[in-house]
Amino acid sequence: MLAVAPTQAQVGASDEGTFEVLVGGRAAGTEQFQLQQSGGGSGSQIISSGRVQLVVPTGTVDLATRLQTSGFQAIPVSYEVSVGGTSPRRMVCTIGGGRVTASIATPSGEQMREFIASSDAIVLDDGIAHHYYFLARRIRDGRIPIIIPRENRQVMATVRDAGFDQVTVDGAQVPLYHLEVQPDDGDLRHVWVDDLGRVIRVEVPARAYVAMRTELPR
Repeated sequence: MLAVAPTQAQVGASDEGTFEVLVGGRAAGTEQFQLQQSGGGSGSQIISSGRVQLVVPTGTVDLATRLQTSGFQAIPVSYEVSVGGTSPRRMVCTIGGGRVTASIATPSGEQMREFIASSDAIVLDDGIAHHYYFLARRIRDGRIPIIIPRENRQVMATVRDAGFDQVTVDGAQVPLYHLEVQPDDGDLRHVWVDDLGRVIRVEVPARAYVAMRTELPR
């Protein structure tokens, strides 16, 4: 059974900003994002869009994303991601009815993929820090299904409330909720959010990955 996050983390979903991304202790680039809610209750809708541009030892990362959710629990209904670089592709996913149906377009053609997804799953695409907002507003301690679109699969993850930490952001120390997210077959992630569930910092120690907001949200 999911442990519901605090009520204040489920209202006021507007947010935008920039994460500075470090890989291996070195500045690799940025993730810029915007998240906007319209409507309320069962009729609410959130649209989040982002752009990740990194230079890492294995090459460049260039991602543009758009996620749409519906209802009070922010259930995902569609997801789009465009991948730039030497192997460009575009994925458009429709989510619902217990399935994710994806159309994937590449220079060599188009293909369709489909996989099973739980009705209460959230989208956490790999390397997208702002997506953890949707986790933080849903759960702070317990189990949750996670859709990883570009891997065409769903996995279960355990979320643990690790208490409060003092984190330095833009020269100021602020108290933040610390969540540990452990996918059943993936790397441990540390996520710090404010009292509205807005993501401030994400770390994946096994990948030497850190994403930190360049300034506190207003």
